[in-house]
Amino acid sequence: MSTSTVYETAFLAAPFGAFLCRADGVFARVNPAYEQLTGYRAQDLIGQRKFIALHDPAELARRIGPLAGASAIERFRGEWAYVKRNGTRVPVSLALAPLPGARDARYIGIAVDTTRHAQAEAQLWYVSHHDRATHLPNRELFLERLDLSLARCRRADMALTVLVVEIDDLHKTRDALGPDGADLVLEYAGERLRRLVQTECGESVVGSIGGDQFAIALPGLGDDASRLAQQLIDAFARTDRAQPTRGATMSVGAARFPADGEDAATLVRRAGVAVSEARRAGRGQLCRFARAQETRATRQLELEQALRRAIDAREFFLHYQPRVSLKTGHITQSEALLRWRHPAYGLVSPAEFIPVAEQAGLIDAIGAWVMDTACREIGQLQRLARTPTKVAVNVSPQQFANPRLIEQIERALEKAAIAPEQLEIEITESLLLTDTERTVRTLHALRALGIEVAVDDFGTGYSSLAWLASLPLNRLKIDRSFIAKMGTDARSDALVGAIVSMGHALDLSVTAEGIETAAQAQRVRELGCDEAQGFWFSRPVSLQTLRNLLEPKPGLVCQA
Repeated sequence: MSTSTVYETAFLAAPFGAFLCRADGVFARVNPAYEQLTGYRAQDLIGQRKFIALHDPAELARRIGPLAGASAIERFRGEWAYVKRNGTRVPVSLALAPLPGARDARYIGIAVDTTRHAQAEAQLWYVSHHDRATHLPNRELFLERLDLSLARCRRADMALTVLVVEIDDLHKTRDALGPDGADLVLEYAGERLRRLVQTECGESVVGSIGGDQFAIALPGLGDDASRLAQQLIDAFARTDRAQPTRGATMSVGAARFPADGEDAATLVRRAGVAVSEARRAGRGQLCRFARAQETRATRQLELEQALRRAIDAREFFLHYQPRVSLKTGHITQSEALLRWRHPAYGLVSPAEFIPVAEQAGLIDAIGAWVMDTACREIGQLQRLARTPTKVAVNVSPQQFANPRLIEQIERALEKAAIAPEQLEIEITESLLLTDTERTVRTLHALRALGIEVAVDDFGTGYSSLAWLASLPLNRLKIDRSFIAKMGTDARSDALVGAIVSMGHALDLSVTAEGIETAAQAQRVRELGCDEAQGFWFSRPVSLQTLRNLLEPKPGLVCQA
């Protein structure tokens, strides 16, 4: 078979459109695939039309340069659009090159229909720029659209407000209903927000910027944005119980252009800082950005990063605060208290770093370290002092919900070689009011091991008497806020007395926390408290100091 025959066969059988044209662009030959691509027959094209005439006129007007005259072209390749004989528009990838040695035709052209490619690209763009669950613009696309809105506001000298909206406690929904249930809540919430906002502000942009957060841009709205944000919070709280978001609330943070930032990324970040403040203030709150919030947020981020290194860096240590019997004046046991000495910050208050650890999901690891260390050190103390002693360890609600908590405690006791009876677990009263079924199971498992359980900060959580009576508890620790008011507030004395009577009626031991004066120590003894703890008896001390307190004269004598 000759070379010319091979070329001819390839030209006619090619699955893409191919054509030959003269120097003026008039068609000299077309293959069957080109006829199918354009909708024109060969006789309608050859010698009758220029290939440039098939291009979309609107697009050609913008890009006429490269195709102004075929005679001026040496080689060309690009993405264009043809208008078929029936008037429909089809995207094509067009390549045109000189044909050396040809007499009747000067150029060869190839045109490939890129419709499917264009559709795939459009689908890929959509998927990469929209949130999977809500189908709203994702963070990247939202920021792009916010930039456009900001440009318009600058030209018109208008205000603009960015709201960051966060669904409160969505992780609980995810735990209860699984990822699909959480996605359903997000989808419904996103659509509801979009409709509510666009009703009030047609120029608004709504996006899903990650996790449980949405962002809203409100061009032209300054102070009125706060009113709209409150309307959103109220409307969300009124959701019909038949809807996926029943019982859910949302917190909102607001940042305003130009006062709080002049670019999209800054405004979204600062609105995010404000929503964190709103969340700390309680569920379903609105908070405007303030510069002090950013300072706190930076500090929290620094603390979180430092906390992630603190265990391995051995920056944590424990102090122990003795608990004293009000009958004998002797130390009955000690509460393990976590301390953190950072190389740059020095001693960091637990009141500051514990909430950061909880928000960052680090409290489980830190709590496990405290449990292991407290059991080990009390075991060492017992062997050195040759005096049986007990330790109380606080367990956070997050740590208490860990299904491996009992296993972790058993392992800590085994490694420390101490009996379960030497360990007491302290939980908050609020824990008793949440996820009750799992809480009761864990409490029974602890008691089955021989570990005692105390309810810390008692009196602030509104536990019912009937509920307390059904739980396997050993001790109530009266919240220090009641102790601090004794002697000046008759109701506090009455409440402390009532808690003592209730505790004893339920066969529970009662401990008074926060004793700082002799008068307080005397008063809680008169009211019938069994034990007390506070600076009046001893501040939290090191393990060595605790040993000194226990030897050679074990116990402290009550000074009241």
